[in-house]
Amino acid sequence: MNAGVLRKCSVFYLLLPNLLFGLGWFRQPYSALLAIGLSYLLFLEFKKEDSTNKLTAKSLGFLFLFSLICVFFCGIDGFSKPSFDWLAHNIKFYDLFKNDWPIYFPEVGRYACYYYGYYLVPALVSKIYGQLLPSVFILWTFLGFFLGFAWMLLLLGQSRLMLVLFLLMRGMGQLVFSAFKILKISQIEAPIFNPSIRSIFEQSAFAPHQVIPSLIGSGILVYDFMHRRKIDETFFVVILVFVWGVFPALSLLAVFGAIFIHKYILNDGWRAIDKRMIIASYLLPGLVFLPTLTYFLSSQTLAIQGLLWQFKPAGHIILSYATGLLLDFVIFYIVIISFNRIFNIFPTWFVNTIFGLLFALSLYRMGIYNDLFFRGSIPLCIILFIGVLKGAEAAIRTKEWPTQKLFYTAACLLVFLTISLVYVKSNLLRENKIAMWTNSEKVQYREYPYTEYDNIYQGLLNGYGDPEGAKQYLGSQNSVYEKYLSR
Repeated sequence: MNAGVLRKCSVFYLLLPNLLFGLGWFRQPYSALLAIGLSYLLFLEFKKEDSTNKLTAKSLGFLFLFSLICVFFCGIDGFSKPSFDWLAHNIKFYDLFKNDWPIYFPEVGRYACYYYGYYLVPALVSKIYGQLLPSVFILWTFLGFFLGFAWMLLLLGQSRLMLVLFLLMRGMGQLVFSAFKILKISQIEAPIFNPSIRSIFEQSAFAPHQVIPSLIGSGILVYDFMHRRKIDETFFVVILVFVWGVFPALSLLAVFGAIFIHKYILNDGWRAIDKRMIIASYLLPGLVFLPTLTYFLSSQTLAIQGLLWQFKPAGHIILSYATGLLLDFVIFYIVIISFNRIFNIFPTWFVNTIFGLLFALSLYRMGIYNDLFFRGSIPLCIILFIGVLKGAEAAIRTKEWPTQKLFYTAACLLVFLTISLVYVKSNLLRENKIAMWTNSEKVQYREYPYTEYDNIYQGLLNGYGDPEGAKQYLGSQNSVYEKYLSR
């Protein structure tokens, strides 16, 4: 599979939920115009060719097994012990299958306002079949992981070892917080809004609906920027991510914007923009996105949001933030800059931009669990992990390593943190259905049902006991979307 075919498959995968969202959430003529616009943009994508890089048959076979393992251990359908977020995932899947689109909560007389992209295709297939089909949900998740990890493997020089390390790489925050908890040092512990860099493996257990588009979107963005040198064609891909996850899409848009500004304002100038590309690359994707943007702007304002130091106890939060994140920033920066000096993985300004965005994102809390950072950091961490591991792959291949002592200290910490995650998550090797069937044991962990609640609002209100979380799914009354755009 060459990069051109992978791009076509990836764009189609991201676009299909956008098409269903446009048809299911907007009245005529907007839904028809959206369908026509998306179809034309997909046609333009299919005309693009790129055979410069190709995944080998062995790489594709490895990707197939790797993606299967990731699906198995992410918690979907209770194959392995699921995180508590899977109750919400299953409810949303069932909600979209059972109820008409757009989703409406009769209990409060409000339309839902949420990014349903991950669930739409399995829900539609289930509607057509007339029965909830978890198997389609699982297959759809597998396809997403396969495409996302295919981009990672391509960018990592098809090194399978680097792809495994990519899945497990993480920061020190969680480990430090756990150590202090064991030592009963109460001054530093993890606040509820998680100021730490988590691995893709951990994120997949909570938010596969945002990890998958982040993998695909980040992969295409980095590939277009570093290999194709055609960043203009990335804007449409970034726009497609919004229906899957708003916070990752905002991060990708910020990275794209930084590249655009560096290229067309700080260096080449506005005249360097190919005027023939403006309509297809920017104007048309932007127009297609306008109804979706209007929908998301109809969201009810979150009750919990503000700068970190506005929450109490401020001293404890700042101390936790410094322990959980600033230390990680220093470690990752030392490693990637050291590799960058030798191998020119990314332009230095680009590395600084990624860290600057991560830092800025970490200063503001939005939502109970700080989804702005927890989810919005996923694409930024993916790019960061790619840079570190591309450097490691090049160093192993060329046997040329940085000489700074600080580099070896930081690199050893990253290796230790990566390996330690295997130990931390080793319980999943016992807490899964295959292990229990092999030992003729009943499943000991809780499996979350699909049909326990009629919709996600009831699920959050009664299943999680989280009225604030339930409110985050509500659209505003008399919004522009409700009055002029909704079906």
